[in-house]
Amino acid sequence: MRTLLRRLLWLVAMLLGITFATFAVIDLAPVDRAELAVARAAGDRAFADLDDRQRAIVQLRIQHGMLDPATLEPTPLWRRYALWLGNAAELRFAGPGGDHAALWARLAQAWPTTALLGGLALLLAFGVGVPLGVRLGGRAGTRSEGLASAALLALGALPEFLLATVLLTVFGAAWLQWFPVSGLRTPASAAWPAWRQFLDLCHHLALPVAVLAAGPLALVARFVRDAVARADRQPWADALRALGAEPALLRARLRRHGLAPAATLVGSLLPMLVGGSVVVENAFALDGLGHLAFTAAAERDLPLLLALVVLGSLATLLAYAFSDWLHARVDRRVRLP
Repeated sequence: MRTLLRRLLWLVAMLLGITFATFAVIDLAPVDRAELAVARAAGDRAFADLDDRQRAIVQLRIQHGMLDPATLEPTPLWRRYALWLGNAAELRFAGPGGDHAALWARLAQAWPTTALLGGLALLLAFGVGVPLGVRLGGRAGTRSEGLASAALLALGALPEFLLATVLLTVFGAAWLQWFPVSGLRTPASAAWPAWRQFLDLCHHLALPVAVLAAGPLALVARFVRDAVARADRQPWADALRALGAEPALLRARLRRHGLAPAATLVGSLLPMLVGGSVVVENAFALDGLGHLAFTAAAERDLPLLLALVVLGSLATLLAYAFSDWLHARVDRRVRLP
């Protein structure tokens, strides 16, 4: 119970720190929400008179909490953050006068795509990376292992946008044209049988999942490879060989040692997937949270950006807590504080 309470307090403190830092950075940006909104309205010829435009800017600044309504002085940062924090605690992220239902509707529409991409990328990273790392660790020092490790290092260092561009060029619209280049389904697929719609979804997911999983897969494989290679040089491994133990038994013991660092990567990979989703979803025209974050930044939609930061930070912190628990389950020597 004490451990759970300590973890919850740590989570709340970290979430407060992340949101305050994000709020302060956004506040320092040379963008005035009120001026931007009035400029857009002026583009539609809503404010022909300059005085009307200035009054509208002042009213919007008061509405957004940027000005004190009594003195018209700028509201301190801490007070605006406290106001936003109170609204966020009630899950009212749209701000004063905002449409909270519309904001949550946009999030609800976007998150399944990101969750599907991220879940499949994690499955691919661990499903391929762990066995590959165990195999490479058992062959540490050989020429084939050196070439494979160098290839994994190059794959992990390759930026998502570059890998997406290469795959789109080679397998998408330009050369082979084996895979679709945008969306999650063919426009005419609504009338198809369920099994064919599922295959169509898999066909559309192949390239974006491959791009999103490339970096995590390389990281998992290299971590597992190093752990297995270290364990393979331990005296207990030499003793098992000297006693004539079955190779399958030795591989199982080495695999268990390789799973310990892989368990700690669960939390670390989530920020990679969140950042990669912004690139992947925009490259393949997918309507997920990454695309929504890019759109919110382009439109200077600060309430939506802050809502995405809160949700992403909460998911990351929970993933780190789960990673610690999983590490303790895999390695019995680890004790949670």
